[in-house]
Amino acid sequence: MTLPHRAVVAPLAGLAFATLLSELDLNSSGLVTTLLGFNLGIEIAQLLVVVLVAPPLMLLSRTTAYPPFRTVAALVGAILATGWLAERVGLTSADPAAPLSDLLVNQPVALAGGLVLFALACAVVARRPSADHERAADRPVAAQRPH
Repeated sequence: MTLPHRAVVAPLAGLAFATLLSELDLNSSGLVTTLLGFNLGIEIAQLLVVVLVAPPLMLLSRTTAYPPFRTVAALVGAILATGWLAERVGLTSADPAAPLSDLLVNQPVALAGGLVLFALACAVVARRPSADHERAADRPVAAQRPH
């Protein structure tokens, strides 16, 4: 991540963390235990996401469907981040993208399963020979050479 990216991402992450801590109404005695548990929970969740999502994404990245998939996923992420930021900085009273984020967060198994099925389907389609390739395979070798 480049320095300009860090300059944008770090304050946003800090804002999210500060918002979460303020909502917990912690006293100083429980703060260390709560912070440790929070950080361990976040790390375990991130590891689980990587373990579940990386293999189908790697398979999908070998297909022609990956560039549009990546673009759509980035747009969904941008929409969710914009809605979250608008709420956090007070532009809106509620996150306008909350229904979408709730749908994604509340259905992790369906989301991961859908990604696996999509990646497998794209990989199968990518491995099928094209119609031109099939016709060329049916012709004798001499007929395949350009004159």
